[in-house]
Amino acid sequence: MRNKISSAFLAGVLTFLLFFMTFAPVSYAAATVRVLVDGSYLDFDVPPIIENDRTLAPFRKIGEALGAEIEWDQDTKTVTAYKHDRTVILRIGEKIAYVNDEPVELDVPPTIKNDRTLVPVRFFSEAFGARVSWDNASRTVVIYTGEKPSKYILGYYYSQSYQDFLENLDNMSSTAVKWYTLDEYGDLTDRDNTRYISVPQGYEEVIRLSKANGIEIQMLVFEGDSKKSAEKLSKVLGTPESRARLANQIVTVVDREGYDGVNLDFEYLGAADKDNYNEFTALLYKELKARGKSLSISLPVKTEKADWWPGYDYVTLGRNSDFVVLMAYDKNPGTAGPQSGVDWVEEVVDYAIARIPAEKVVLGIGYYGYDWGPSGRSSVILRNNGATYLKFAEELSKKYGFKLQLDERSGMYYAKYTDENGNSHQLWMESDYSVDKKAKMVINKGLKGVALWRLGYSSPSFWETLLNNFDPVKFK
Repeated sequence: MRNKISSAFLAGVLTFLLFFMTFAPVSYAAATVRVLVDGSYLDFDVPPIIENDRTLAPFRKIGEALGAEIEWDQDTKTVTAYKHDRTVILRIGEKIAYVNDEPVELDVPPTIKNDRTLVPVRFFSEAFGARVSWDNASRTVVIYTGEKPSKYILGYYYSQSYQDFLENLDNMSSTAVKWYTLDEYGDLTDRDNTRYISVPQGYEEVIRLSKANGIEIQMLVFEGDSKKSAEKLSKVLGTPESRARLANQIVTVVDREGYDGVNLDFEYLGAADKDNYNEFTALLYKELKARGKSLSISLPVKTEKADWWPGYDYVTLGRNSDFVVLMAYDKNPGTAGPQSGVDWVEEVVDYAIARIPAEKVVLGIGYYGYDWGPSGRSSVILRNNGATYLKFAEELSKKYGFKLQLDERSGMYYAKYTDENGNSHQLWMESDYSVDKKAKMVINKGLKGVALWRLGYSSPSFWETLLNNFDPVKFK
């Protein structure tokens, strides 16, 4: 009887563990302490540790990232680092360090773990003039030396995008330049006049200029902007044969047109589509990798508080792609308010990087706004025939006598006014302040870069704000 009970108990434990291992969310961020220097994560052969609330990491890797020359004296167990006119000396086990011969008391002494010398990260970095902070959500030490990092900048090219593209050739890493969708039979097409999907203005010239200026060219495949199209998409994803047919159609176009990669934007997938979408992206990713091409997947956003989109398996889709684009442009509020506040975007990012490596995450930034009136919201841009929303807001402010104000929590512009018919309105718009905050979030959380929705919406101040924080990665 004892053996039977023990066996049953053991089987139960094993079943529980198997269930937990299978269904527990994967967390990249919480696995260990990470160190981010100027927007790039450092790789260590011995991981950083925390002692007495202080992070210690291998000194040589930290020193090289800071641009310092490093020396190690085995006899005295002493680290010496040089950069410009500054010399820093630390000794294993001792809580007194020296900066240009001046003694400094440490909270924790350097130590040796697995034959690697670990030094206090904050002290060591600040001694060379770097700024250091701690991101608790991702358990990351963030170090900023003042050197501007390079980040991936993707611009979505659509109607009324040509002039913006020409003016910002030097500011982009990549552009999604031509849209494809599914026809009524589920086959790939580049024309659907009912949904304004067609070959965009200046397509050939954009391709030529992109290749000449180190800009990657992405093939954008989109579907799912209505209930009918979502049903069509579900059907195409529903069988191995139809998935293979669509994947083959995509890679055929990639080969023929010479695209550098594919940006996949399949929207409104339900829980029943999840496994099929995982299978499709795995197949497409394999086919593209074999050709030296990339796959990126646009993802609807989630937070720890709300999973609105159960059809998107972040962990698996992160594995099945070179990077993902978080469509954090718009949380689609039901009442007047910020559509993409900095506070909400941070929740979105933290959810994503707990499941997908941060260096594979691109943050989508929208540069537009909404006018909320008695009939709900309307796009400021659409109402103004494609002109930038700031210009439209300026014209409105003159007409109705209001000033745009900054909402500190969201970082967005807002204003209230009454029109000539006595109707109350609210404006909520992206601001250069919010763009700056989001750009710094990209750096501080080690994200791959940003995606702009879209070219034609931006302004010179947007690009200036973005490029004050980082330069674009170029491909030549």
